[in-house]
Amino acid sequence: MKQSLLYILLILTLNSFCQHGTLKGIVRNGVDNIPSPYITIVLNQNNKLIAATNSDSTGHFEIDNISPGEYELMFSFVGYQSYKIPKFSVINDSTTFLETKYPCPTGKSKSKNTCPYGHKNNIVPIIYGLPTENTLKRANKGKCELGGCLVTDCDPKWYCKEHKISF
Repeated sequence: MKQSLLYILLILTLNSFCQHGTLKGIVRNGVDNIPSPYITIVLNQNNKLIAATNSDSTGHFEIDNISPGEYELMFSFVGYQSYKIPKFSVINDSTTFLETKYPCPTGKSKSKNTCPYGHKNNIVPIIYGLPTENTLKRANKGKCELGGCLVTDCDPKWYCKEHKISF
């Protein structure tokens, strides 16, 4: 009886450890593609601070123990304009890897949801990271575009369905 109870407690304990994900990544300079050390990286969800870290001397960073869901990631460094990845997903028992360039070669981190051809209709946000079930449903309905897990070139934030371009 004691042995059965021990096995049940062990299984319950193991299951509780698998309810979180990990975010790993590398930050590279947007001009010459070399690693960007000591960049401040802030993980937010619904405008609430979840975690923060800095990239190491080789531009790598890691945030562990993240509850599943959609997040935004903010990059900053003294003297440069902040840069934000507006949406990416973290899922249970998984590692999301992001590669991004910061500071951006253009120095811009914001874009408006206006197509370069001048219209605002048929524009959807681009979602980065491993998609959740909800994100996949939204993408199948054409309400967002999936941007992948590797984020580079100061990733675009919008997708024009009419012209099939990202900006």
